[in-house]
Amino acid sequence: MKSGMAHVNGLELAYDGFGHEGHPAVLLLMGNSAAGLVWPDRLCKSLADCGYHVIRYDQRDTGLSSYLDFEKQPYTLHDLVDDAFGLLDELGIEAAHFVGLSQGGNIAYLAGLSRPSRVLSITSIMSSPDLRAKNDAFTGQPAREGQLPRPAAEYVSAVISLNSSPAGSDEEIAIRFMENFRLAAGSRSPFDETFWLILGRAMAKRTRSDAKMANHSNHSKAQIATAPLTAVDLGQVAQPCLIVHGDMDPIFPLAHAQWAHAHLSDAQLCLVSDMGHALDPAFFETIVERLSMFLAGLDH
Repeated sequence: MKSGMAHVNGLELAYDGFGHEGHPAVLLLMGNSAAGLVWPDRLCKSLADCGYHVIRYDQRDTGLSSYLDFEKQPYTLHDLVDDAFGLLDELGIEAAHFVGLSQGGNIAYLAGLSRPSRVLSITSIMSSPDLRAKNDAFTGQPAREGQLPRPAAEYVSAVISLNSSPAGSDEEIAIRFMENFRLAAGSRSPFDETFWLILGRAMAKRTRSDAKMANHSNHSKAQIATAPLTAVDLGQVAQPCLIVHGDMDPIFPLAHAQWAHAHLSDAQLCLVSDMGHALDPAFFETIVERLSMFLAGLDH
């Protein structure tokens, strides 16, 4: 693994690279307020072993990257797209396969639309083109006509309760991290508690000291400030797409993936039984195998 700090759009973005730099690049985009470390080493190495240069990074307001005062420096998901391309510029990479989890999948679609020549393919994992149903549920907004399914009310209530007060120590941050993903995993998914606690401790250690106790909500604010992708938008996505979705996702029910699949012109839908909204080790092999098959198929 090769780690570094890129200077992009006036920000510092921490990144890690796996595999040979001469291989085709795969840029991993993590979800809402999560550092790149939530793409675990084992998964990154497995994908790199398939012949790819895999890059994960801490988006702004996560991990070791720069944190902003959103009231003074508001931004949208389009700015996170610009950050992604800025990182590729810093690394001397002209084009890459974009792989996004949750919010990262939305960013991947936006990237493909904004600079199509630089996005070789798009993989959306546990994601949705329209984040409004999730945001409306968490902000108590009434349902919109024709809206995609919301997260279950009991899930929303449990998450709000769990995060109602700031964590007071690194260990509390780690436990809170683990418990958030336990909820996100859903009732039928395997959940490796030891893995998640160790990852939570690594996350607490990786976060800048001045941001550890903060309530990281800037990404949610950026989502709300960004217009959702429409069926027309998806129809204009030119890249081959892979949608990987669990049938037990409590945040984006299966209809979100099916809606995206129906409106993309070139997309494959891969459903993973019992998977929720957590990248548990039980699913690493399935995800890497399916992703590597998809990417290999593009080379022919």
